[in-house]
Amino acid sequence: MHDRAADEHRPLCTIELIADGHADRCPGQECAFWDRGCALSRIEMELGARPELARLLLDLRNALEAGRAVELDEARTTFSQVLDGDEGIDAPS
Repeated sequence: MHDRAADEHRPLCTIELIADGHADRCPGQECAFWDRGCALSRIEMELGARPELARLLLDLRNALEAGRAVELDEARTTFSQVLDGDEGIDAPS
């Protein structure tokens, strides 16, 4: 049975709201960015200033939820292209 009251108490999805201007309720533990809570809500202010980054993260989440493989190097390259040069993502050593 679906718990409608629990749905009503979940916040709106951070990246959907920033990327699309509207959002469904947070998917909670089903989300790829869930880590004892929404990892992205912790950087919501920064994402709010970078809607293109929020869009990229939303697309990444959608790919993962659809079961598509996401190559780490490809994701890093894409993120680096979106971020400014000063804020680029360095590959770990």
